[in-house]
Amino acid sequence: MKKIYILRAISIALLLASLLIIIISVTRKSENISAYDDGVEMVDPNTIILSNSGVRVSFSDVILSKPSETRKLVVFEQEGTVSYKIEDRMFDFLDWEPSKKYQTVQYTGKGSFVIELDQLGKSNIVEDAQNHTVIIKIPHPVLDTIEIDPNEVEIGDKQSGFLAIGDIKLTLSDYNKIEKELRKRLKEKFDVYSNGQQADDLALKAVYDIYYPVVKAVDSDYELKVEWT
Repeated sequence: MKKIYILRAISIALLLASLLIIIISVTRKSENISAYDDGVEMVDPNTIILSNSGVRVSFSDVILSKPSETRKLVVFEQEGTVSYKIEDRMFDFLDWEPSKKYQTVQYTGKGSFVIELDQLGKSNIVEDAQNHTVIIKIPHPVLDTIEIDPNEVEIGDKQSGFLAIGDIKLTLSDYNKIEKELRKRLKEKFDVYSNGQQADDLALKAVYDIYYPVVKAVDSDYELKVEWT
């Protein structure tokens, strides 16, 4: 009987020793994990602080690094039609209506007012830390280059004086002149004060809509304003 009690006592002692070893091992592992510092401190879901690097996220760096936004932003488009009358004389020196032929060409094109976002620089991004505001300063929209598609030029019926015979034959130089004149008239049609004012109003909203989510992603406490340079 005495041997049985001794064996039981030894078994209990070994079991207690094993448990003690396991507890010490787990405690050391947890201490090692808690002692590890990856240098990143979570402040809130939208902000992190790199404690060891001293790096601070810059609004201008983030805004200007958006590759999908560094482009020509069309803020306002308008369609318009212009026409141009071609005159052909039987004799160049004779300014006499019965000897003249006429044809009207017509073209319908688009005028686009744009802001080139890839021209924005750090001077266009102003951070007001005191009021928690980011200001993006943009230029006023400008009328973009108007391209004339020769295939879209409509040539009307010929009108002739009673002495004028044959069709009007256009040279390459004539086509170039027609294209230049149509472009000029489209520019004059689109580049007016009312269109510029409408483009201004739309530009402020368009740029705000693009960059508001970017500003909020950098710091949700900041608001965005868009102003003219």
